Amino acid sequence: MKIFVCSDIHGNFRAFEAVLSEYRKGGPYEFLFLGDALGYGTHPDAILDRLFNLPRSVLLFGNHEWSLFDRAERAEMNDIAMGSILWSERMMGGRYDQRIGERFQLTAEGRGYIAAHSSPTNPLEWRYVFTSADAAPIFMNHDFRVCFVGHTHVPMVYTFNDGLMGLPESGTLVLDPGDRYVINPGSVGQPRDGDSRASFCIYDPDENRVSFERCRYDVEAEADDIVRAGLDPFLADRLLKGY
Repeated sequence: MKIFVCSDIHGNFRAFEAVLSEYRKGGPYEFLFLGDALGYGTHPDAILDRLFNLPRSVLLFGNHEWSLFDRAERAEMNDIAMGSILWSERMMGGRYDQRIGERFQLTAEGRGYIAAHSSPTNPLEWRYVFTSADAAPIFMNHDFRVCFVGHTHVPMVYTFNDGLMGLPESGTLVLDPGDRYVINPGSVGQPRDGDSRASFCIYDPDENRVSFERCRYDVEAEADDIVRAGLDPFLADRLLKGY
């Protein structure tokens, strides 16, 4: 079975709906979500409702979900991120806390992969994997063929043999049987690679390939929701520019 992998929805309902439309076209899939359903955007409740109702789904904590239960985590966030978490917390009113605690987990292991929001090495430290040096402890401390991570909002590939690889021009990465991979699918709801389209990937362990995908959504409407909700306008501008 193929594995549909996405991360960092961040309250962006329209982006997630566009991604789910692509999910429904294929399959059957296992659905692997790498964390951060909430924060920054204005629809955490609708997104959680959909995540909880997906079949064959594996849901991981991001630091934003974790901050609902660990107030100390908020001290590590910038003011804009903390403000959006407080807004989401007020809006949800504790209605999702129990289900998040029951369904979300810090790391996962499945057919041909391991996964975490940031790094499976000390996941509660929420380390960003931006460079080959950041990826090195994952290769050194874990046994895997493919490791999926999120958190940076930038799609990327790191290999054990060659380090930072970037993305294949064709959009499809054929896995070398003699290598190992750390793969970031990018962000559904708040891309930061200069492309405002929602980002995700599909892993086929039988064919040994990963396809990187993008899809469009009504980013202007989503940005308007942020402004009307009274959240920092920077978050709306970031959506429009994809940075």
